[in-house]
Amino acid sequence: MKRFLFILLLASMATADSGLIRLSEVVPPWRVTVMTDPTPIRKGLADISVLIQHAQSREAVLDAEVTLTMVNEAEELTLSVRATREQADNRLLYSAKCVLPAAGDWNVTTTVSRGELSHSIPWQFTAAPPLPPLAAIWPWLLPGVVAIVLYAANQRLRRNQRTVLT
Repeated sequence: MKRFLFILLLASMATADSGLIRLSEVVPPWRVTVMTDPTPIRKGLADISVLIQHAQSREAVLDAEVTLTMVNEAEELTLSVRATREQADNRLLYSAKCVLPAAGDWNVTTTVSRGELSHSIPWQFTAAPPLPPLAAIWPWLLPGVVAIVLYAANQRLRRNQRTVLT
């Protein structure tokens, strides 16, 4: 049972290479897969990655041009960013690191071009509001709290041990 719980804990902590898959579509001659990170995507810094593969062989296409045009109609905002392999953590992906200026619904058009061939693929996502400051930093505060609790428990056990000996 303990082993099962440990495996569940590890599985919950596991993350994919480039976030949540938002779209995977075949647009001949390619398969285009779009991923976003963080999950859920929030107002602020976002990483949008695109994997382009030959539809038949599934080999990565490494010489395409990828542009993302994002529109938030409620806020009347439009962003256009170029995704490049240089920005990606994984060199098989095209990545655009951008700052989303508003939460809400975003309509995205991913345009993939290679030579004379070009395809545009529409998709959507909803950006959540940013985390409150404390919620964003609690993982960094947790080790300090754990250390203080462990130190206090150690001191209490030592005091109880001295009392028993005398």
